[in-house]
Amino acid sequence: MTSIEKYYDLLDKANISNYKISLYELSPEEKRELTEEAKYNSNIKQQLEILKIELSKKTEDVDYIRTAFIHVANGVLNSFEKIEKWGNHYPDLDQGMIIRGYLLGKILSDFKTALKFEGALPSVEIYMSTYKWDYEPLKHLIENLKDELIKSYFETKMQAIEYYEHIRKSVLQITERLRKERII
Repeated sequence: MTSIEKYYDLLDKANISNYKISLYELSPEEKRELTEEAKYNSNIKQQLEILKIELSKKTEDVDYIRTAFIHVANGVLNSFEKIEKWGNHYPDLDQGMIIRGYLLGKILSDFKTALKFEGALPSVEIYMSTYKWDYEPLKHLIENLKDELIKSYFETKMQAIEYYEHIRKSVLQITERLRKERII
């Protein structure tokens, strides 16, 4: 398990533990469980802090993540270009699944794979459909991310994590817009 993978694993455990604590606090008869979960939560948070310190150290091999992010952005943009050549076709929001908007999660998943596996190069392919929707904001976002990445350099793994979170928040904004427009 990579250090970034471990970071996200601990982060998930902390979030689940926080949720359990909030439930145990509602029920006075579960005081023992609350105490145990609070200790567990404290331990996880300590591990996270130690790991954050490690991830904040400068390292030579972290730029592989940046180049993997560029690979993902290129894959998305190349897919868009191929789809546009067909005419009257658009990126398939479902990506062959029954979940409208799956495309956005798939793109995030590809970026997260590049991050968690510290430079892994996922195979990026986007299916097309005839369902018309305005994907220009998404395309523009990916182009801007690629430009930012080309001009930047990661010195620490924490910088790579923070940049992924920037990507995630940006894609979530597009997702919210598509929800408000009832496209997804």
